[in-house]
Amino acid sequence: MNTKKLFLLFLQISIITCPISVSISQLFLGLSFFTFLSDSERRKNWKFSPLIGFAFLLFGWYFLSFLFNHSYRDPIVFFNDLKKSEFKDFLLFGAFFMTATLEKDETPVIQKAFGISLLVLIISGFVSIFSLYRFSYLFNSLFREVTTWPYQHHNGRVLGIELFLPIGFMNTHLTFGGILMFFFPFAFYKFFSDLIKKNSNRMKSGLLLLVFMVVFLLNNARSAIVGTGIAILFGYIDLSIQKEESIRFLNKYIFKVLGIFFVLLIILSTIPTFRKTISPFFGNEKHTDFGRTFIWHSSFPLVQNSPIIGIGPGNYSSEIDRSRLDLSEKNREHVFFYEVTQRGHAHNDYFHLGVISGYPGILFYIGLLYSILFSFSKLKAPMEKRAMFYGILSIFPAGLLQCYFQDDEVVIVFWYLLGFFQHYIYLSSESGEQALQI
Repeated sequence: MNTKKLFLLFLQISIITCPISVSISQLFLGLSFFTFLSDSERRKNWKFSPLIGFAFLLFGWYFLSFLFNHSYRDPIVFFNDLKKSEFKDFLLFGAFFMTATLEKDETPVIQKAFGISLLVLIISGFVSIFSLYRFSYLFNSLFREVTTWPYQHHNGRVLGIELFLPIGFMNTHLTFGGILMFFFPFAFYKFFSDLIKKNSNRMKSGLLLLVFMVVFLLNNARSAIVGTGIAILFGYIDLSIQKEESIRFLNKYIFKVLGIFFVLLIILSTIPTFRKTISPFFGNEKHTDFGRTFIWHSSFPLVQNSPIIGIGPGNYSSEIDRSRLDLSEKNREHVFFYEVTQRGHAHNDYFHLGVISGYPGILFYIGLLYSILFSFSKLKAPMEKRAMFYGILSIFPAGLLQCYFQDDEVVIVFWYLLGFFQHYIYLSSESGEQALQI
């Protein structure tokens, strides 16, 4: 098997396994990267763009912040701490180059891999609604002894059927929701595209969207759902600006479908199992909500103390403990809450970036968002093709309430899709819209 075929095989496996195991997807990302390095012709395919520029600025500032905040004489300790820090996500950034440097004839193969990944995501999510056991536990038990919690969170009972929180093969519902948000806008606009074209796939895409909605709703990752809603809204604005011929038909159907969706939500909210899932979207507080205020309140002093260079990647857990201790001494009535709330990250991508890399880290991340928004104006493609990439934007609003950019399972999908987006822009700029009719 030649290098090109090996590269495509490894890349397909990595993309398809993203909703199954981050370890497997990273392994095959690494293998595809090594074949990429051995292919001199493929390396010539990559082109500099603002997307790459802002990503390099962000990770470069990560590294400078790490150097500034760590001083080692032992290089082994230095590199061990570096790879344990947030800077390790630079390795996942390699996923961007794998899909950005594809050749035109390879595009349908990788597009199909994303399609299979989407099906794995939805099917595993739907089946996990009815499973007492976590799929990750069952899957890992095939290879080794697993000591983690084997059971899923019980969601309630409907018509005597036990329902559980859908997380597919992931370990948390937030991570699973983070991956769902990348694909939902595509499923949404794919249904409308098929409906407008009146082709034979509209029933399949309609069923896919319906199942996707059920899984996403029961998953109850509110930040991911809100992020997806904003990405869908951007898609509508983008299609209007592009003066897509389909926008007139979209206007005809979209409000009817949204109306049916809201009526369905009202009906479902009368069922206790669904009510506890739906009510938080209308202002009811979840038991974890209060914790965010204490996490954020503890994070702000760290940004204020080091606004330019930050505290350095890898230092969040230790520094947040010091900040919490200081605040709990000043606010003794809140000692319990400072003690028990989560420590791993800031529960907000922008705050977390500000803590570990200062205000420049936040600005570079916002610059990446701006470059993505601007890049849509360069993409010459019909609605169905453009919709593949609207979900990329969902991570930025969703990151206001979660640290999705710090989540390996989520961010590897982000970089793969962003690289594929870069590839599509290059195709459309080189050969026009006809290059995308593949």
